[in-house]
Amino acid sequence: MRKSILFIATLLIGYVATAQQLPQFTSYQLNPYMYNPAVAGVDGHTQMNAVIRNQWSGVREAPETNVISAYGPLRNERMALGAIVYKDVAGADSRRGISLSYAYHLRLKDDLSLSLGLSGGFLQYTLDHTIINPFDEGDPVFNLPGITDVVPNASFGAFLYSDNYYVSLAVPQLLNGSFSVENEFIDEHEPLLGGLTNHYYLGGGYIHEMNSTLTIEPSLLLKMAPPAPPQIEVATKLTYNDMLWSAVSYRSGDAATLFVGYDVSDQFYIAYGHDFITSDLKAVTSGTNEFKVGIRFNKSE
Repeated sequence: MRKSILFIATLLIGYVATAQQLPQFTSYQLNPYMYNPAVAGVDGHTQMNAVIRNQWSGVREAPETNVISAYGPLRNERMALGAIVYKDVAGADSRRGISLSYAYHLRLKDDLSLSLGLSGGFLQYTLDHTIINPFDEGDPVFNLPGITDVVPNASFGAFLYSDNYYVSLAVPQLLNGSFSVENEFIDEHEPLLGGLTNHYYLGGGYIHEMNSTLTIEPSLLLKMAPPAPPQIEVATKLTYNDMLWSAVSYRSGDAATLFVGYDVSDQFYIAYGHDFITSDLKAVTSGTNEFKVGIRFNKSE
């Protein structure tokens, strides 16, 4: 049984080392700061956002993600600050983190700017085996305290933007922090190890005013986290009268998504997104639900 719990734990921590580890969102297009610290201050607004995501409805111990973020420009508008606090839980596996970011904006020419951003913070990884149902309830391994470790974390981002288009490059989890645990039940030749792996996000979008009330914004995102296979997300956002908006997207090998939002006022907005699963998981889940609320403060002058 000792080998079994090590195998389970290694799978869970190994998942952190070999797959895309960052929380998935219904639309990257609507949450760019989650991945790229250079986005802070780009639109000139100071804003706060909260996201609640319940993944794979109907699946026990499915991933749940909660995020609170805030960011905006300083008075000179060339610099921006931001912060993120998040919790990502999937069964016995959980990640909690906090990070602060700094971005500097360069005016390349009249209608083109480049923002460079860097964030840093800490991530706590926890494996709570108490929620696992063991075959042998008397196994001493399950009397051990939960596995917990804290590692530093950092991200880099670049964001090239104009009034009509943007190109984004982000490298989350810049530091390859590693998790480890040792105790009397684990042989010294069988270390339980896992860690953060670099992620790479390359994307861009185009903003086109169809008429005085309608704006369309197609975008493309390529996500890479070797050795996991690359993933492509294609999205289109349609905005009516700067008040009501909807976005549809498709993530390769995962889901088709729909997001709708409403600007209650110039400062406050609400949104809801749903993932229609296209992978084999569609047989056991009705999809994923995501809620978002935000507050925008006055744009800097």
